[in-house]
Order: sequence, then C-alpha cells, then structure tokens
Amino acid sequence: MRQFAAILIAFCLLPFIPKKKLGLGPALFLCGVILALIAGLAPIELWQSFAEIFTEWSSLETIIVVAQVGILGYLLKNYGILDRIVENLKRVFSSSKVIIMVLPAVMGLLSVPGGAYLSAPFADSVGEELGLPSARRAVVNLSFRHIAMFILPYTGTMIFIPTVVPGVNLYMLILLNIGFVICMQVISYIIYLSRAPRVRAPKQKGRGKALLMLLFDLSPVYMMVVLNIFGLPLYLGGFVCMALCFVIGCRKDFPRQLLKGLGLGTPLMMAGIYFLQHIIVRLDDVTAAVIHLFGVSSGFAVPLVISVASILFGATTGHIMVPLGVILPLVGALPIAVELKLVYTFFVFVWGFLGYYYSPLHLCQLLTVKYMGCKNWDVYKEHLKAMPFVAVSSYLLFYLYRFLLGV
Repeated sequence: MRQFAAILIAFCLLPFIPKKKLGLGPALFLCGVILALIAGLAPIELWQSFAEIFTEWSSLETIIVVAQVGILGYLLKNYGILDRIVENLKRVFSSSKVIIMVLPAVMGLLSVPGGAYLSAPFADSVGEELGLPSARRAVVNLSFRHIAMFILPYTGTMIFIPTVVPGVNLYMLILLNIGFVICMQVISYIIYLSRAPRVRAPKQKGRGKALLMLLFDLSPVYMMVVLNIFGLPLYLGGFVCMALCFVIGCRKDFPRQLLKGLGLGTPLMMAGIYFLQHIIVRLDDVTAAVIHLFGVSSGFAVPLVISVASILFGATTGHIMVPLGVILPLVGALPIAVELKLVYTFFVFVWGFLGYYYSPLHLCQLLTVKYMGCKNWDVYKEHLKAMPFVAVSSYLLFYLYRFLLGV
C-alpha cells in the first residue's frame, strides 16, 4: 500500500509544483524524487534511475530525436518554409472545408509544444468564411491538429513507447492508431463541419506545380519517416532533414539558427519522464498488483482502470507523456503475449491522449482560445458533443483489435 500511496501523493502534488518557473521537466524530476522517498526506495536506486537516462541508448536516442524535431520546427518557421506550405495548400485545395481540416493536420507535422497556435490564424479565418462560431473553430483546429501525434514515428510519444514496452512494433501501433484517427476525425467532421455551407475558393492556376512545391517544402518532415522505413535510425534521419532545411531555406546564419532552435524544455521533459519510468519499474509491489489485476479482472475492468488512470494523469498535468510514463512500464512488465501488449499499448496511448487533449492545462487549447478570443467553457461545450462518441469508439476498437489479433 505504501508504494500506491506514494504514486497517489506524488501525482496529486504535481499540479501544485510551479511548472511555469521550473518547467515541466524539472517538475517531473521533483515529482520522481518525492515518489521515490515516500515509496521507501534506497538512495542508490534513486541515483540509478537518474543515471539510466543517459546510459541506456534507447532513452538517450529518444531525447536526441525530440531535440532534432524541435530544431526542424524552428527552421521551417524561421526560413518561411511554413508560409510557403500554407500558400501551396490553398492553391491545391479549393474547398474551405478541406482547407480547415488539412491545414491544422499539416501544421501538426511540426511536433512542437503549443503547435496549434501556428494553425489557429488560418483555422480562424477559414472558419469565419464557413460561418462557424469561434469556439467551434477552436475545436476544429485542435481536433485536426493532433492527427500527426498518432501516425508519425519520430514524435516524442511514439519513440518513447518501444523503449518501455519491448517487442511492440512501432509501425503496427501506428496502424492501430489510424483506426482511432479515422473515428475521431469522422466524428469531428459530422458534429462540427457537416452542416457548414460549402464555400469554394476561386480556381487557382498551376495546381500541379503547387503540389510539387508542397512535396518539396515538406521533405524535411516526411523524409525522416521514409529513411527510417528503409532502416536508417531516426536520429541520423534527423540530421539529413536538417540538411534539407539548409538546401531549401535561405541558408542565412544557418549554424546560429540551429542553436536558436535547440530548446531545452522538451528534451528535459523527456528526461523527466524517463526518470519517473525508471522509478516506477522499481516499485515491486505496484508491478505485482497490476499483474494480479490483469490476471483476475474481467475483460471490461482492465480497460476501465486504464481509462480512469490515463484521464487522471493526463488531465492533471496537461501532457500525454505523464500517463504513458506511468502506465506503459507496467504494461511492459506483464507476462502476456506481445500481440496483447500491442493492443493494451494502443489503448493506453488513446486514453493518455484524451486525458491530455481535454485537460484545462492543454497548451494547444489555451493558445488557440487566446488567439480566437472565445471562452474556455464554450470550447468545452463543443468538446462535450463529441467526447462520448470518441470514448465509445476507443472501446469498440480495443475489442475489435483483440478479436482480429486473436488475443
């Protein structure tokens, strides 16, 4: 019971740690120290949990790739490549409904904290043309903005998963995630956009050329995935993509721009998550209890516990990595088939996302609401229209995937 109490106390204290002053990374380190002390771990175990962040290549590689993605996002924005992408998207697509869905999704390829703020001006403008209320424009922007989180293998969330759930194939997980993405976006379209009037922009000349330029300017984003599929490690692909930014950008002060793009906030957050993860796997009583729960519970009880825990950790912290860092190490320790671990990992990922997505601390939402000038409560009233359908779809997919995989 002491170890369970330690987890509860540490994570209840996390929202009260001044994250704006410290940053989420240091706050997670402090949370991990509190957790370890209350749980009664020896000082040597606390030190080992910290040292393993930098001595295990899997965690170190994840932190490197996360830093590279942040640099790529900065370069694409600073060199005006992002603006060219937006202009060419408008030339390729003439339907305003398509544009308001595609633009946030493409902006989401830049995996940066609060990235929805980049697409908010475009979603606001196009949403106004469609006659959407400001709160609905905000929700549409948020919904389509987060597609990339489920399908890109180089985001911090995705590359973290194989390091804590050994045997789970990342691209198989992405395949399962696509089912949820389709469900969520179909629900969003039906509820928020289907009744909006059809508005078509004037036909643009040179659509084929615009499409080629779009593929060219997006190459620093998708080439990391392509190269990884052909066997190149993600961190090496990150260096290739930086070189592509140099080729297609203005090349002015490139070394200095690289350094300016190297933010420490997200890598520190990843290090804090790994610190927590290494501590949690040392809590033998918790691991044994979870294994027992999975062994004796009925089919519905386990996903229900995962849902509640993920929502709790995600909503109180405003970040998906916290529920993943707490729950996935326990899934990784289960003596079950890899296929079943894959399905549970999918379910934890989905509910970790939902806890973060609906959190009042969700940075993307806070920035979008600020830009569009609407009230948080109005945005949540829009969220509530889709929330039950999204939740039910996750359970339906969970049982469908178990059936299809025979587990």
